[in-house]
This record gives sequence, C-alpha cells and structure tokens, in this order.
Amino acid sequence: MSDIVRATRADVHALAETLTSAYEDDPVWNWLLPRERDRRIRGLLRAHLAQQVDLGRVWSDIDRSVAVVWCPPGEWQLPVSYLLRNAAVLARTGRAQLPRMGGRLLTLERRHPKAPEHWYLEYIGTHADARGTGRGSVVLSALLRQADEAGQPTYLESSNERNLSFYKRHGFALREELTFRSGPPMWAMWRAADGA
Repeated sequence: MSDIVRATRADVHALAETLTSAYEDDPVWNWLLPRERDRRIRGLLRAHLAQQVDLGRVWSDIDRSVAVVWCPPGEWQLPVSYLLRNAAVLARTGRAQLPRMGGRLLTLERRHPKAPEHWYLEYIGTHADARGTGRGSVVLSALLRQADEAGQPTYLESSNERNLSFYKRHGFALREELTFRSGPPMWAMWRAADGA
C-alpha cells in the first residue's frame, strides 16, 4: 500500500478540513447541521478522526487531499466509551440537532449487517480542490486490496446518491436504500471479497 499513508495525530486537522470540504454539498450533513455547518462538522470530525487515528484506522494520500476511515472486521461499532469521551464535542456541535444526529447514528448501527465479518468504509472524502483527480480511487483501491487479500467483503453507507457510481466502479453493489422517519435517505452498499 505504498500509494497511501496511515494518518497520524499530526494529520487530524488537515484531514478534518478535507472531509469538511468533501461533504460541502452532502444532503445528510446539511440536514444534520444546517447552521454554521462547516465549523460544526469540522469540530465533530476532528474529534472522531483523533480517536480513529489512535486505532490506526485513518488513511490518506501523500497530500492529505483524501481522508478515509477504514474499520477492520468486528470493529465497526462505536463503543459507549467513545460516546462518553466525545459527549462535550457532540453536545457543542450538535446543539439542537443532537437528537437528530443521535437518532440517525443509532438507526444506522441497528441496520448495519452483523454477518458475515466485513471491513467497514466509514468515511471517504476528497477535498473539493482534488475532486476528479483519481486520488480517492487510488486510496480506496489500495484498501480494498487489503480486504480482498483477507477474503473479506466490505460495507458502506453513502449519504449522497451522486457517489453511488463511484462505489459501483470499485465493485460495490447497492444493497438497500435506507429511508428514515425524517431527513434524506442513505444507501447501503456491499462489496464481495473479490470485488465481483
């Protein structure tokens, strides 16, 4: 995986900026945090990336223009300790939308497949300045090779319908359109171990 780098604590701010830029026109993020969106998303992502970096789950390209949170099989669920450690950040960034954020997160966790064991592509985003350059494909392809070599499938939820064709090019198939009591839909996608 020489085309990509495992992120460190020093990369967290840059990668939070990358994801904030990548999700600028994302329907779900805009619904979750409609006011002061960039500042609030950036704070939430910094806290999340910092914890995921410590677990070795954050990857990027050499320019930090792509950010990926890639969870190994059996490690996709957020532990209660994570929520407790991030309670202040969640309250500060979520404010009036905290019930909406929590409800969406809990629903996604409930609908997440339990079996078979699989890799979880929790986040992937390319900075707007690097969109269309193929950098996201390079990083994602390297991680998917890891899943293929382990003989394990990969799962993701897309919050933007526009991105479905990107995932399909990488071997993902639409599993289900996820609808909710309120807010925009999402799309669950599954990729077999060999990408077929």
